[in-house]
Amino acid sequence: MKYSHWLQAAARAGYLSRGIVYGIISFFAILASIGAGSSKGTKGALVTLLSQPFGSVLVAVLVTGLFGFVVWRLVQAVLDADNHGRDLQGIVVRLALLASAATYSALALYAIGLLGITGTDDGKLLPGLMNAVSQALGQRVFVTGLSLVFLGIAAAHWWKACSGRYSKHFDENEAPMRIVHVVSVLGLGARGIVFALLSAMIWLGIEGASTSGGDLPSTLDALKYIQGLPYGQVMLFALAVGLMVFAIYSFVESRWRRVSLS
Repeated sequence: MKYSHWLQAAARAGYLSRGIVYGIISFFAILASIGAGSSKGTKGALVTLLSQPFGSVLVAVLVTGLFGFVVWRLVQAVLDADNHGRDLQGIVVRLALLASAATYSALALYAIGLLGITGTDDGKLLPGLMNAVSQALGQRVFVTGLSLVFLGIAAAHWWKACSGRYSKHFDENEAPMRIVHVVSVLGLGARGIVFALLSAMIWLGIEGASTSGGDLPSTLDALKYIQGLPYGQVMLFALAVGLMVFAIYSFVESRWRRVSLS
């Protein structure tokens, strides 16, 4: 089945929007590492964008891109656009893509709330769902499972970076593969570290990653935690640079990633 132009536009706008969000996060994390500011998470990045000249327009454009990313994630998960298959590994990857769609949906809805549009969900749907699952499974089982999910996502990022499997999604005749290899390995590796940190924080019950209120622990939680460690400023700077590279990786995907339905 040939890819449709609207799907390609949605996916590329989505990768671009993700890159903008992580670019803002990494910029403020770098400032925090040198004592010139404080770290921000995904929601903080949107608030920062809103405060800029024509901020409402910028956030509205970003919302469009985020919803495009959600559509593409759903296509990847449900229609298996990247041919992950139906074996155990493929199902796990597709479930992770489905979870990504839910996460970016919540972020897009939060952004809509910032614009003052009434009748929108400001991000309470996902926490409510988490609370329901936690009550059904029991807190200890839920926390253990969530920690393992985050650790699995971290491992998937590292495996994708080390195995070079990211390259199969790029057209090597068009993409500058030297750049793709560098930003993919460094960017995916850095984002994997964030998920590994969150997994450890959830498992150990560290303040800032508690799931008792129904909120998913965030990139901001991981950045604040690492900043408080010995030599935390140095480690925060290194991680922030890695996340900046991940933002560039998102831009590279926006430009050169294959977007199609097989």
